[in-house]
Amino acid sequence: MSLSSIFTPTKCHLFLSAVSVVAILVACEPVNFDTEHGELVVRDGSARTASSVSDAVPRTKGVGEPVLEAALVPAKSSKRRPAPKARAGVVTAADIDDTLNLDSFLRYQTRMAKQTKLPRLNLGTPIQVDFGGGSASGAGINVSLRKSGSAEPFYSGTTGVDGKLTVFPAILGAGHVKDVELSGYVNGHKLVKDRFTIGKTVRPVRVYQREDYKPEFLDLVFVFDTTGSMGDELAWLTKEFSGIVQQARNVAPQANMRFGLVAYRDQGDAYVVKNFGFTGRLREMQKWLRGLDANGGGDYPEAADAALMAATELPWRRGYGERLVFHIADAPPHKSGARRYLEAARKAASKNVQIFGLGASGVAEEAEFMMRQAAVATNGRYLFLTDDSGIGHAHSEPNTACYQVTRLKGLLTRVITSELTGIRQEAASRDVIRSVGNYRRGTCVQ
Repeated sequence: MSLSSIFTPTKCHLFLSAVSVVAILVACEPVNFDTEHGELVVRDGSARTASSVSDAVPRTKGVGEPVLEAALVPAKSSKRRPAPKARAGVVTAADIDDTLNLDSFLRYQTRMAKQTKLPRLNLGTPIQVDFGGGSASGAGINVSLRKSGSAEPFYSGTTGVDGKLTVFPAILGAGHVKDVELSGYVNGHKLVKDRFTIGKTVRPVRVYQREDYKPEFLDLVFVFDTTGSMGDELAWLTKEFSGIVQQARNVAPQANMRFGLVAYRDQGDAYVVKNFGFTGRLREMQKWLRGLDANGGGDYPEAADAALMAATELPWRRGYGERLVFHIADAPPHKSGARRYLEAARKAASKNVQIFGLGASGVAEEAEFMMRQAAVATNGRYLFLTDDSGIGHAHSEPNTACYQVTRLKGLLTRVITSELTGIRQEAASRDVIRSVGNYRRGTCVQ
């Protein structure tokens, strides 16, 4: 499949039903995409196919070599600093769940693609399924999606937190989708079978109470930028990792857990990518982290594309479990590697691997844009550090209407706990340091 086919959404139309199972099919072009009075409004504009390449995506010179103008970006320090002394529980952060605010994200995606001249994933015709409601979370339901009349599904996976699932057929190679057949199973028993036609309301189906979600395994991988400016973040993760894992074991004692680490810098440094693979031993993972230092770099972009691709190609387990990547960085890939970075996200989505970007100190709009695309494509979230702790380098405000600031360890623990239990975990009011906008369970309420 051509990489160009995974970029650029088309014009948007939204249809939904309001019962326990909801399917939302959107044929998307975020250009002139707006909301009025709480409803989606489509402005006039010429339609394009889902496989078309955005005007925001630069033309190429030869095969896969983008012709791009140099951008003024912040320089990173390559000077090695003494390893900082981590202080437990003081680093602050917040997050954005773009799959819960998809219309807003699509407007952001269009705006930033034009502004940064970076490519964008083709998120045309997203399918959003909601098995939530009632006394059960709806998480862990096996779902398959196929084009009507097709023998094989273009997607097979499970519903996530609160029974929600967002699938982008275009990045899975299905192209433009008009009619979709959905099947939902629990323990081999079919719960629902529905056929969706864009432009028609989905038949209401109720999902009855079922057992709590109990994944059989957790594959947890950290992709870490270890250039000179990342010393504070590396020290923090090294100190807090065992506590985060212990919390995960407390909420999902039945899950077999493996940990993975991919460290990276850039061309000309001591290494570009250092792939440690998976281990089932916490002590070995801690040893890997303690063996890293923050050094090298010098310019703003780093080899994030090579690192994320390496993480995607790890031997992830299949079946009934959780596959999570946390990409911790303060810089985007080089513009010549931007498409490869998004291709890694597309591969992760095809393997049901979720990507959670964590924007560190000094992160700018290019890194936020790339990391948020990878997160939304894989049903992950974008996390970002804030200045509320008063330590470390300055942190940029993200392009979002709402968020809540808490301690980073608490946020990371809640995110992992949400995935392992299937129920979204929110911070207690006493743990919220600062609020921006009208935040309600991950959604920005207008």
